[in-house]
Amino acid sequence: MTAINSLKIAVLINGFEGPNTPAIRASFASAITAASATLQNSATPIIDFFDPVFTQVHPDPSKYDLIVLSGGTADPMGSDAWVLKLQDFLRATIKGHPKQKIVGICWGHQTICVALGGTVGSMDSAEIGVTRIQLTSDGSKMFPFANNQGMQIHEFHRREIKVPARGFMPLAEGNQAFLNGSNTILTFQGHPEMNAALAKSLLTSAPAYMGVDEKQKEMLAKNMESAHDGVHIWERILAWVSE
Repeated sequence: MTAINSLKIAVLINGFEGPNTPAIRASFASAITAASATLQNSATPIIDFFDPVFTQVHPDPSKYDLIVLSGGTADPMGSDAWVLKLQDFLRATIKGHPKQKIVGICWGHQTICVALGGTVGSMDSAEIGVTRIQLTSDGSKMFPFANNQGMQIHEFHRREIKVPARGFMPLAEGNQAFLNGSNTILTFQGHPEMNAALAKSLLTSAPAYMGVDEKQKEMLAKNMESAHDGVHIWERILAWVSE
């Protein structure tokens, strides 16, 4: 593995190309770059983006310090060919590269769970906007910057983990964050990469199944301007990669 000042990061964008895709890529680059800038003697990480949906190309784990699975809208419990292929890639990577660091975000958090034996299901209502998540004692140790055992993070999802995969330690209440026993897989239901502009754009085009009407969208858009801990979370992720 390389030193923290020359990290190579592979980000899998788990959704079909659309109007928001460039902004999603930019949000990852912006948050990771901002986090890197705060770390002593660090250089901006090299970030490569992959399309596991259409081209179904996955990164070579031996060439990356960190593999990140982004959010998405497909059913992690479903039978879409690209989803099953990605879950196979995850299992093969974990088996063949046991020290590989992996981060799952939202859909990525969920599909890692499913790939490793857990279950995901629909929620009664969507969780959208900057949300405070309550950390466990282990989560407080993992994220020492958190105030009163809580972190502020963007959320944008209608599914949630119902049964966690075995061997994963909860870092937050409500199945919001996990770390595996080998300290190689870290997952978040929320979006530490997301910024207000991207969140609002996603909200504007939110599909009907999210169950958000126009009045709710107006309130949520204001919430999306709230302060959040995204960059701090990425600071911790970048440091964790070198542990």
